[in-house]
Amino acid sequence: MILNLLQQEGIDGRVEGEYLQGGVGELSAINVVRVVVDETDYKKARSIIADWESRQPDKTRIEKPMRKSSRTGFGFLLGLLVGIGSVYWAYNSPVTNEGVDHNRDGKLDEAWIYKDNRISRAEADRNKDGKMDLIHKYDRNGILYSAESDDNFDGFYETAFTYQNGNVSSQESDLNQDGVVDYLAYFKNDLLDASEILDPVTNVPRKRQKYIMNKLSSAEYDSNGDGTFDVTYEYDYYEEVKSKSNNRPKGDAQKQLAP
Repeated sequence: MILNLLQQEGIDGRVEGEYLQGGVGELSAINVVRVVVDETDYKKARSIIADWESRQPDKTRIEKPMRKSSRTGFGFLLGLLVGIGSVYWAYNSPVTNEGVDHNRDGKLDEAWIYKDNRISRAEADRNKDGKMDLIHKYDRNGILYSAESDDNFDGFYETAFTYQNGNVSSQESDLNQDGVVDYLAYFKNDLLDASEILDPVTNVPRKRQKYIMNKLSSAEYDSNGDGTFDVTYEYDYYEEVKSKSNNRPKGDAQKQLAP
């Protein structure tokens, strides 16, 4: 509860000795469990705790003591609620307890967020501007299942990835940032296999590209936006156009000029 109070004020910390309570018969019960914060946050943390303690109810003001049976029942109920709350907090309250400051500017460039000692999220600041621009998310088993990235570092996460068995399987991007996905990519065994560029108006594919070992090998293009790929490209080793074929029926170009 104290750690949660500090986190609400922006102070990270951890609980030490919480699993030693079961051995209290063999260990001294004094200072077995304690909350630890960074030395730079110590004074602020003590002030927050002192303020919280000053606002707790004064037991000396209780005029009529409760009957023993009532106190016992109330104590059991209170303990039960505290226990449930502690378990819920342990599984749902993130605590950043690891990170790396690569350029030593006092801000984490990589951070790992844990829930109940299990990885929940990993964040990265790739351009070192003090703002996280890549987020990986993990399920309760610690398996990576999705990611978000801000690839032009403007604060807008325009790309989302999905993962299967630890490998990226698909990508969706809103490259023009109009709120609609306009680029799709598909992966096989963590390698780029195909991509699609969507029409910003109709939201249907205008160009589809194929890759071999992450290199562009061929593409299909819908030149007139009718939903049919009518131009095919083949690419060489250097991803230069090797051949181009027009699959549009004869006379179709003239038909498109008619109203």
